[in-house]
Amino acid sequence: MTRIEKLKYARAVLLTQDRIALRYQKLIKRELKKTANQLANSYEINQNDSQFAEIQAQHKARMTEILTDLGKETSERFKAFKLTGKKDIFDNFVENSIYSILASNVLTTATTVSANTVATASAVIMQTMQASIADPYAATPTKVANAIANRIGGQNSVSRAMTIARTETHKAANVSQYTRAESAATDSGLDVVVEWISTNDGRVRDSHKNANGQTRPMGQPFNVGGESMKHPSDPTASAENTINCRCVLGYDVR
Repeated sequence: MTRIEKLKYARAVLLTQDRIALRYQKLIKRELKKTANQLANSYEINQNDSQFAEIQAQHKARMTEILTDLGKETSERFKAFKLTGKKDIFDNFVENSIYSILASNVLTTATTVSANTVATASAVIMQTMQASIADPYAATPTKVANAIANRIGGQNSVSRAMTIARTETHKAANVSQYTRAESAATDSGLDVVVEWISTNDGRVRDSHKNANGQTRPMGQPFNVGGESMKHPSDPTASAENTINCRCVLGYDVR
């Protein structure tokens, strides 16, 4: 592909991902606001964090359900990629492998998101307690509860929900495409080369811009800022290299 064709391909892939992410961003934002209200109400009633662990568990369970649906929908949408007509890349073994990878990632993400939500509430409590040294009225139960609700479920929830939705949609799309292509290449004996394609605009991090154009035989990792990654949003990679990533892979049969 030419440089222009690569950019068009990348933007088409990202547009499909964004349409999915926008729908799930609304669900995640709603979930963050619900949890924010639960934490706030709990503190106002109990004047402590005694129920936070239970609320965190409930939050994790609901996030797991949302992200599982996101992963399944994304995987289905990206079945359009076909490497060769010699291999049915949609067989049950491949699909079960994909869902297993996505399920493991969902569990990790839901655990992290729920823990960070409760950690934010705890931080708000600490901050208001410190403020109460100078102003005793700053830490009344109602004021603390309002601060928790606003910090977690207020305007911050919009950008946080979008970051989660975009990152997880991107991850599910790349895992699905790569796993299907790798299976098809292995079973058909084709020589498949993958290429890291960056959108190369002002929002791309330097390590991903530098990875643009790298090619590897299928199964061999890329070097992205010193980290080995099989594909963009590789679940085994660091958050620094995966959150809000917009890179895609190009596939070429030689």
